[in-house]
Amino acid sequence: MYITYEAAQYTWSFNDKLNRFIKSVKPIPNDLPKPDFMPTKLVRISDMKAVDGSQVNEGYCALSYSWNQSGDILFDETTGKSKRIDEGKHKIIRIYGSYEYVKFEVIIQEICQQFNIKYIWYDQLCINQDDKDEKQHEICNMYHIYENAYCTVALVPDYSKSRCLNESEQQYFKRLWTLEEAIKSKRLLFVGRDKHQWEAFRKFCIMHINEQAPKITTVFLLSFNFFQNSLIIKTNLNHSKS
Repeated sequence: MYITYEAAQYTWSFNDKLNRFIKSVKPIPNDLPKPDFMPTKLVRISDMKAVDGSQVNEGYCALSYSWNQSGDILFDETTGKSKRIDEGKHKIIRIYGSYEYVKFEVIIQEICQQFNIKYIWYDQLCINQDDKDEKQHEICNMYHIYENAYCTVALVPDYSKSRCLNESEQQYFKRLWTLEEAIKSKRLLFVGRDKHQWEAFRKFCIMHINEQAPKITTVFLLSFNFFQNSLIIKTNLNHSKS
């Protein structure tokens, strides 16, 4: 799946009686305080390079999304694993109407620069996907990564001025991973094609997932409570984002 992001972002204004859409971006504050916990790696937005988290002297944000949004997901019958192929077909529409086709990482960089995010935790660049030990270690740290992030950028491509979060079958609302990330985040910034919204939709997000998949949510929340207490439980749940 390839997505489109419009730089001319709208948000919902509650500052007047009209409750209207306005073109506005509320940036992240400068010099975020550094939390006690820092991820092993973070992506530096200026050059999209993974850097040692312990060497970063300020706070960070985290990314929450469905892998299906990041390109073509192909199943490798030889290894029995899914892999991502990004052919650079994601689209950025600039404020004055020009556009370009880019890779998924460029979309993330564009969003982060627009919202003044300097460092972000992004699994595809912060985890060596071919290293099983590293993946397991980072999975066990997910609780801390999202809990300590200043905010989580929740990427929901179909969210727009003409389409509310509950008016489409969003991949974002069908993943156990994204539910975990939403629950543990201090703040949520939902970013859609041409619209974004801060935190106000957090409870709605969780309620929406409960309505769509109550059994899955219940099972996940039970296992998540154990995970929260640092107990490693092996289950048959498929935690793949694909």
